[in-house]
Amino acid sequence: MWAALRGTLRAGGAWRAASSRPMAAPGPAAARGSTAGIIVIGDEILKGHTQDTNSFFMCRRLRALGVRVARISVVPDDVEAIAGEVAAFAARFTFVLTSGGIGPTHDDVTFEAVARAFGEQVAPHPELVALVHRFFGAMDAQCPEMKLARVPASSRLNYGAGSAFKYPLVSVRNVYIFPGIPALMERALDGFAHLFRSEQTQFHSRAVYVAADEVLIAPVLDQVNAAFQGRVSLGSYPDWASNYYRVKLILDSESEQDLEEAHCFLMEKLPPGVVVPLVTDCIAPAATEVYGLAESVPSLAGPVQWEEQPRSRACLFWGA
Repeated sequence: MWAALRGTLRAGGAWRAASSRPMAAPGPAAARGSTAGIIVIGDEILKGHTQDTNSFFMCRRLRALGVRVARISVVPDDVEAIAGEVAAFAARFTFVLTSGGIGPTHDDVTFEAVARAFGEQVAPHPELVALVHRFFGAMDAQCPEMKLARVPASSRLNYGAGSAFKYPLVSVRNVYIFPGIPALMERALDGFAHLFRSEQTQFHSRAVYVAADEVLIAPVLDQVNAAFQGRVSLGSYPDWASNYYRVKLILDSESEQDLEEAHCFLMEKLPPGVVVPLVTDCIAPAATEVYGLAESVPSLAGPVQWEEQPRSRACLFWGA
């Protein structure tokens, strides 16, 4: 039965828009400087059975909404472990987003854990009970599916504005409880973006690719960091697999002007010739570059033209 629910959810059946449903009052206002803590829940993550992609997606979406992710934690399917992390995160961050542990099985304990974090009990919520009855049909209150309707006593049911979901996003205070299935979590976060968006904050980024070892540019990075500390953050990320650059530098700031100043300062200080363009497709421009090289180096012109001539005759033979 649960497999059927998951399949329908993936197809949008249980998360489809329900315009007749009122939207619950939004959570804490996303003021300037809003922060978020993400708690990924699941033994399968810690054991390496499943790769976590939810936190990556959440980080990207929240940053686009003007929210700075300050911490990510991965915890097992254990009520005490989850409750402790939720309580700590709720006290430190504007928003707490949990992912995973919602469902009918023994290891789905997130609702219970969030309730314990705030000294509450779980109880059947009338709206959720009605939804479970509607989807699964009449069934006993103790059946596994009804576990989806037992939530913390002070839970708020959030329905997306404009494209509300049939099954709401449950939140308790500043804690928002997302499903663990990536397709559902992504759809839910996109649908409930209005709960987290900060209109006052916008992050700006600029990437610079350097064809030099990190140790050679470290003194320059120190200068940039010292000059713009507190206004612009600078990250240095080596890439040993790239054929085109050795280090990717990323400048981040909430001020576009500060970012531009830091970028100019960095470009002036880096050694000449080490900044290179990012090449994402080496095939498309290959012919142009080869013939350009042949034109600039006379000794290569003959071999390149000799290779080109048979291909041209073949094209003519086939009428191309």
